[in-house]
Amino acid sequence: MSKTYTGIEIGESTIKMIQISDGVTMKVAIETTPDNLVRDGHILSFEALGETLKGMAKANQMKCRNAVVVLPLDSCYLRRTNMPYMTTEQLRLNLPYEFRDYIHGDREEYIYDYAVVGQESDDAGEICSLELLIAAIKDELIEKYARTMHMTGFRLKTAVPEACVFRNIIREYERNPGEHPEAYCIVDLGHSTVRVHLYKGSIYETTRVIEYGGSSLDSLIAEKLEVDIHIASSYKLKNFNNIQESEVCKDLYGKMIVEIFRSINFYNYNNPNSELKDVYFCGGLAKVKPLMDMIYSTLEVRCHMIDELMPKMKENENLALICGIIGATLQ
Repeated sequence: MSKTYTGIEIGESTIKMIQISDGVTMKVAIETTPDNLVRDGHILSFEALGETLKGMAKANQMKCRNAVVVLPLDSCYLRRTNMPYMTTEQLRLNLPYEFRDYIHGDREEYIYDYAVVGQESDDAGEICSLELLIAAIKDELIEKYARTMHMTGFRLKTAVPEACVFRNIIREYERNPGEHPEAYCIVDLGHSTVRVHLYKGSIYETTRVIEYGGSSLDSLIAEKLEVDIHIASSYKLKNFNNIQESEVCKDLYGKMIVEIFRSINFYNYNNPNSELKDVYFCGGLAKVKPLMDMIYSTLEVRCHMIDELMPKMKENENLALICGIIGATLQ
């Protein structure tokens, strides 16, 4: 029986929608996010989002109703923790208390989930503790996504935190024979921020957010050329008059690279027995060649495009943009 899903990711710059069947991407749609729909990772109008998604699905004939949604980094709490061994029911009762330093309101307003990523046994071989990746998200937010999917003609099957979509990609990649890195760094060169996701094998460790991104580049170009921000974004994408190679853009590239370098060094400092040597890049700015050339020539690690981790599929020039949705459908 084939497994077909419609994957959806709502970003500040673009909305991505794919139809994937048995791991093969069949259709891809990417549209510019309407103004004032998403701000700082938060959806301002779910009703307007529903209308946008409905139009995208109809125009691109996305007919599979089973929807998988990527949750933005700031929409949920995600952390690693160790807990004594207990039953599934006991775990679910105790998970809310693991977020006591993060959730200051009513803990009953949240949905909790977990994945076991490691365990320890005592001298008798009995499991005594569990290493967990735990998540919490407001129940109200999931309900909003579910209602929006329903009004769009979809049925929300699962919602996957952004950091976990790359975990899924790594886990799938490590099923291939051969040697694999001990640690992975996936750098999402996004519109509002750059997110540096760090993994030990396929186990999620942490994310560092760098407050520069494609929008920062747009602002610099708009100021330099004295044009509207939307025009500046178009100039960036088309490399109008080689604007990507201007000094003002190169200065920002340098700042991004310094912060990425710091993130890698911080990880290596805290994990001296698992040196991070491989960094994979995705996101909209991964298409900016001068930035990538500077990254490849500056960072003292092995730099790759995300393509090298992805399951075998048809060539797609937008793979750096849609890799997150593909990872979500692997959940």
